[in-house]
This record gives sequence, structure tokens and C-alpha cells, in this order.
Amino acid sequence: MKLQTLVPARPRDGSFVTDSSLSPLLAHVGRILVAEDEECVRNATSTFLARAGFGVGAASDGLQAWEALQQEHYDLLVTDNEMPRLTGLELIERIRGAGMSLPIIVASGSCWIKELLVDERLDIVAFIRKPFDSAELLTLVRIALQSPGETAATNHAGLPPTSCRPATNPLK
Repeated sequence: MKLQTLVPARPRDGSFVTDSSLSPLLAHVGRILVAEDEECVRNATSTFLARAGFGVGAASDGLQAWEALQQEHYDLLVTDNEMPRLTGLELIERIRGAGMSLPIIVASGSCWIKELLVDERLDIVAFIRKPFDSAELLTLVRIALQSPGETAATNHAGLPPTSCRPATNPLK
């Protein structure tokens, strides 16, 4: 399956509004790779992030995401865990084993994944429970893409807390 790439575009009706809260770093359009095996979740997440002004690549499983990371530069990975061919955790282990330092957000329906946030070897910047609220994801993405000099706390403590609460969004 071919890797899908979405780029920000202005709707024909001119309704695109630039978010003035975006940091200057994001003005260059951060590149995000979304790894998600469920097509509807992958498409919704990718489209939402592209409309928020990011360049977005989408991979249908962990192996396809790994191959995309070998071919293109991304500033952030948003990944599910339960995927065919290569799980999110296996993907993260490969990324860190290869010395890649891009920030990673794990979006999963499994609460136990949140425990991986404390594993310094994996260096996961955030966990978001599926189904998630789009605004919460956007907040995590913006914080994860900030350079270390832009935030007082540069580690996991600088991210808003996430929990394994039941969510109300109908995504996955």
C-alpha cells in the first residue's frame, strides 16, 4: 500500500483561519507521521492535523511507518500500538535503536500503554487514550513540537496530563 501524504490546503470557500496561538516554530509547518491501522481513524486524524496546518504522512501499519521514516524526515510520530506487521511499541523500539530522536505520541485504547511513558529508553512524550478529543491531540502535538528553549519544562512534565478516562469522541 502506498504511503498517503496530506499537506495543508486552503478550502475553496476561504474558511481557513490561521490559529494565532501557533508558535513561530510551527510556522514552518511541522511534518507529522500518523501510524494507524484503522482506516477511518487514520484518515480522520491525518485530515484534522493537515487542516490544523501540518504536513502529514499516513501509514497503515508499523512496518509502513518504519519505511516512511527511513525515506522522509518527520518532526513527530503519532502512533497506535495494536497494528499488524509491527506494533507501535516495536516501531518505537526500532526508532530508538536507530538513534532517531523524534518526539512520539502514542494514541491507544489500551490503558497499560500509558505506563511506557516512564520508560526513558523509549522516550515517549505523551499518551492519549482512544477515543480521543481532537483538541486534546492538537494540544499534545503543539507541545511536542516545541523546541526545548520554548518551554520551561522540556520533559514529560511539560505535557498536559492524560488519563485512562472514558472519552466521548466516537473515533475508535
